[in-house]
Amino acid sequence: MFGGIQDLRLAVRQLRRSASFTFTVVLTLALGIGLNAAIFTMVDCVLLRPLGYRDADRIFGIDSRFLDEHRAIPRVGGEDYVDVAARLGGKTGALEYIAFYNGFQDGLQVGGRTLFTDIAYASPSFGQVMGVQPLAGRVFVADKPGTGDVTEPQEAMVSSAFARENFGSAAQAVGRTIGTEGQLRTVVGVMPDGFSFPGRTQVWIEAASAPDVPSRTSYNQRVIGKLRPGVTAAMLNAQLDTLSKQLAATYPEDKHKALEAEPLQEQIVGKIRPTLRLLMASVGVVLLIVCANITHLQLVRATKLRREVTIRTALGATRAALTRRAGLEVLVLAIGGCGAGILVAQPALQLLIRLAPPEIPRLDDVRLNVDVILFSFLISLLTMAATALLPLWRSWQVDPASAMKQDAARGTESRSSGRLRQALIVGEVALTLMLSVGAVLLVRQLMAQARVDLGFSPDGLVMLDTHKIGAIAQLRQEQFFGPHADPAAVQAAGQHDMHDLETVLDGVRSVPGVESVAAAAGAPTTAMIPDVDYAVRGVSEFKPGAERLPNANILGVTPNYLATMQIPVLRGRGIADADRAGTEKVVVISESMARQSFAGKDPIGRQITCGWDSNGEWWTIVGVVGDVRQDSPASAPYPTIYAPVAQHPHASNDMQLMVRTQKDGGAMTAALMRYLHTQFPQVAVKGATMRENLGESQRAQRFRTLLFASFAGVSILLAITGMYGVTAYTVAERRFEFALRFALGAQRAQVLSSVLKGALTVAAVGVVGGVALSLAFMRVIGSLLGEMPAFDLVSYGVASGGVLLIAIAATLQPAYRAAMVEPMRVLRDE
Repeated sequence: MFGGIQDLRLAVRQLRRSASFTFTVVLTLALGIGLNAAIFTMVDCVLLRPLGYRDADRIFGIDSRFLDEHRAIPRVGGEDYVDVAARLGGKTGALEYIAFYNGFQDGLQVGGRTLFTDIAYASPSFGQVMGVQPLAGRVFVADKPGTGDVTEPQEAMVSSAFARENFGSAAQAVGRTIGTEGQLRTVVGVMPDGFSFPGRTQVWIEAASAPDVPSRTSYNQRVIGKLRPGVTAAMLNAQLDTLSKQLAATYPEDKHKALEAEPLQEQIVGKIRPTLRLLMASVGVVLLIVCANITHLQLVRATKLRREVTIRTALGATRAALTRRAGLEVLVLAIGGCGAGILVAQPALQLLIRLAPPEIPRLDDVRLNVDVILFSFLISLLTMAATALLPLWRSWQVDPASAMKQDAARGTESRSSGRLRQALIVGEVALTLMLSVGAVLLVRQLMAQARVDLGFSPDGLVMLDTHKIGAIAQLRQEQFFGPHADPAAVQAAGQHDMHDLETVLDGVRSVPGVESVAAAAGAPTTAMIPDVDYAVRGVSEFKPGAERLPNANILGVTPNYLATMQIPVLRGRGIADADRAGTEKVVVISESMARQSFAGKDPIGRQITCGWDSNGEWWTIVGVVGDVRQDSPASAPYPTIYAPVAQHPHASNDMQLMVRTQKDGGAMTAALMRYLHTQFPQVAVKGATMRENLGESQRAQRFRTLLFASFAGVSILLAITGMYGVTAYTVAERRFEFALRFALGAQRAQVLSSVLKGALTVAAVGVVGGVALSLAFMRVIGSLLGEMPAFDLVSYGVASGGVLLIAIAATLQPAYRAAMVEPMRVLRDE
């Protein structure tokens, strides 16, 4: 034990003597370990850790797979859910409980206030499926486990944070009421801290036991189920496969569809998994560059300490003693590098969380933990051990007599050692170029999307997302709305809602600075844009399942919408004030929809019908307008139908108000929000400029781009350090050679160019290798993200040129020192 302590003290003293080496190694290791720890923490918390629900491994989501399209969606049709609940949720079914839910942002009323928040509508068995124990009160109660509740839904549950903010405490929230969709709901339970499924839900509204829309082709709900004890995933999918075949044989709309189950965790994190895996691979590349840099530092230090090792060997030091000493130095450096890496990881992780797109789940659970720290130490230890192996092995090969003779000569480094260090630099440059190409490509994509034609003018545009409890919603909740509703009551309710909407629009129009205002149910960048299958009169019939119908987005809009958005009318006319209830039903379609269904023909005057409030009526096309990128600048324009909301008042409650102004967007947004809160307190509203919404829609891509650029920046910094170190050490080793050449008549410019040429040759070889690696790496990125071009000459040229310029910058100072060698002084010293 005493000998071990002595060896440890010796190792620490030796590292202290090589202060610059120790500092550089610890700093280099800190960068690699810090980035690795930050990314691994996110991967660990988001992908690897099990969901924090009771029996989470028994909870499965059910998808609809479209067999002929080779794609699946995590949603199920209305009557398909009813059949799954009846067949698989019974006593002999694979599922102990089954429920459906749907989450989004919506407005509600609390204590006389209206607010926007994250809401989920969930069927009564939702709590049993999730196995959640309320902080106060209870979860929804299902009369028949597995098939749902038969009573009318009147209850709500809230999060603990929502309860504290709006009711004072969890206990005080139970029994209070909140208003949504024209109905008061009693709060029966408060969810525990940390529970927010789905997403960041704050309020859970009890839905009926069966979906509101029964259509098998209306995928409005997500479905989750809990396996019975002893039932496996294979057994569940076998039952779903049998049911899917029965449904396909019975219902035409299910003919090309199958239901399948996947673990809820996979359903939640599946979309983000490729991005996080790619980031993990990228930080692994940075770690390889760190290893190359530290190996180079170790080789340089081993060369400088060669005389000391030779003397120790000559005095009888064994390989075991040399190994023990090297091992202790590795341990000390690993501990120092890991500690510094954790210090780097904490702010890096906080920045990651702040920049992460909202679709990354479980972000609230992301934090450094013991597992990550232990993993980081293991990586640090393995990195140091791997980089110490070669110098250690070389120390074993030392022959004391020949080494002493070599040390007496000018230079202690062999050609093989120099070639090895140059090879390490080639590897660093190649890996750096690979990351740089990815970063440049992603940056160029963002720049290209900033210049893309959106189909409308986002500058000077403010979007106010509103929600109001209207007369139509109250009819629906009072069970007077549906197939047997009183037409007069429905018409009166619709007129009431349109009058309220027009009153709000008139009020907003009066606010100073407003040039124009319009409303739409499904403006660009909004999350819930409805889409429908439609039939063209004389071409197809609207019979679900009878044939495959074309699909399009559908927006209910006010007459001034196209002008406010500055969407050009290409043929015919736009929506007019005269397009109101009681007049002929009309629509305007986008150019892509005209190409989709009327290629080479004039669509004006043709008629279509769909399942969006048509009741079998035919709507006349009166205009064609330009395409709009609805989701984000990266999305392609999708066929779109614009319908006058005055002819479809059921959509007039949840609208986006689009305001055109010449004033500052942020100031105008704040002014409009204040006005609506004051003049229309019954309207829940949230607002932002369209530029802000567009930026939010690109947040995931900006997140990837920023991280790639960060990794590329770190790798460039490490490559600069490596190239500078190799060149500086080579120059120091060749001082006698340079002095001799100067004495024989060489010019300083010749020596300068010779050193630069050698460094650039190494860098050029690395660039060639990096191009080959980049081609493979871009194919991997493209397979994961589906966004990367196979080869972009500009990106490769920019990245390669940048790396070569960095190589010149890194070697210029050592090359200048070589050119400034004083020959007489060096020869005299030798």
